[in-house]
Amino acid sequence: MCPFSTNIHFDYDGHYSKDGDDYEWIPTDARLYAISFKTSSLEEITYSLLKERICRKMGIDPFTKRLNLGYIPLVVEPKRQSYILDDEDVFVYLTSVDREQRRSILHVEDIEELQIVQITEQLSRVGESSCSRNYCERESGYGEE
Repeated sequence: MCPFSTNIHFDYDGHYSKDGDDYEWIPTDARLYAISFKTSSLEEITYSLLKERICRKMGIDPFTKRLNLGYIPLVVEPKRQSYILDDEDVFVYLTSVDREQRRSILHVEDIEELQIVQITEQLSRVGESSCSRNYCERESGYGEE
């Protein structure tokens, strides 16, 4: 099969705002970015691959940044945002075009920095507090019917 190119233009960092019945995208800066996928089918472009390519393009560590992907479909009235949450949403985004075969601009919301916490520390703290509390309740008679 001959691979073909799928190009995605995106705005990085902004927010949605309600304007009457419609929603609009308010970008933080006026730049537009682009990424290209060379695949044999659109099904090969997954949610995780899309986020990974956006992070690589923007120089972001995908493990420490939370991003929301969304767009305003060109064919929906009144205009409102549609979020991309999984592979099916990516496929719908890629195949949704208007009469002139144009696709909506992808909007990437930079939500927050994620803090990495050691899982072993969290588990040991939760385990200690719940075990200690249940043991004390049982010994004191509280918590029993």
